[in-house]
Amino acid sequence: MKKILFVTLLTVISSFAYAEDRTITICSYEWAPHHGKAMNNGGYTAEIIKAIFEPQGYQIEKLFLPWKRALIYAKEGKKCDAITEIYFNEERLEDYWFGSPYSVHEVYTVGLKSLPLKDYDDLTELEDYVIGHNRGGSLSKAFDAADFLQKKKVNGYKEGIEKLLYRQIDLFVSAKSVALYEGHQMGGLDKIRMIGKPLQRQHVHMAFSKNSPQNLIRMQHYNEGLFSLLRSGEYDRIMQRHAFKLTEFR
Repeated sequence: MKKILFVTLLTVISSFAYAEDRTITICSYEWAPHHGKAMNNGGYTAEIIKAIFEPQGYQIEKLFLPWKRALIYAKEGKKCDAITEIYFNEERLEDYWFGSPYSVHEVYTVGLKSLPLKDYDDLTELEDYVIGHNRGGSLSKAFDAADFLQKKKVNGYKEGIEKLLYRQIDLFVSAKSVALYEGHQMGGLDKIRMIGKPLQRQHVHMAFSKNSPQNLIRMQHYNEGLFSLLRSGEYDRIMQRHAFKLTEFR
């Protein structure tokens, strides 16, 4: 009897694995110079995700959306199975399973070189400044919890740097590489600088909606694929192909 049950269980598991949907729909955000339609091969994020999943038989469908909408769609798990370019925080654990990080960003307070403020030791020193940040984003525990700051939400990093250059905000919180890239694109790279030390080093993840149990399997395949990339050296080769962008805007 035990043998029959064991064989039956193996059959069920095998049937589930065979029937598993090998299409994964990913919500994404235009996040140059790391990821986006204008980047070479979609940027290093796109290449890494492709190299993780395609050898395992997956077909990838990608939706580029505003960040807040991408979060909602990925949380619901209906239009998107997962989301990339996402920072980890404990609140998001309620909605997503986080895969291993595939990159890391240094998050800074960005200001104009003409701003008298050159450095600061504590966020309380920024109380008198209007500080822009990306709508729906999570920058650091300290910044997210600092209710005493004058925060202003913007719709994306491009808009944030634009408002900074036009003096509509005093400071903007962003990954250093993204801020410098957008400043360069607008011809204002020589006008902005990083102020103080990094607020935080943020690991960048792929996160999977908890509304689909099948995503546990997808996340396992993601983690295994990322490990294989690192072990084979293909991860380093992908990053080297994008080296000029990454070194220029670090």
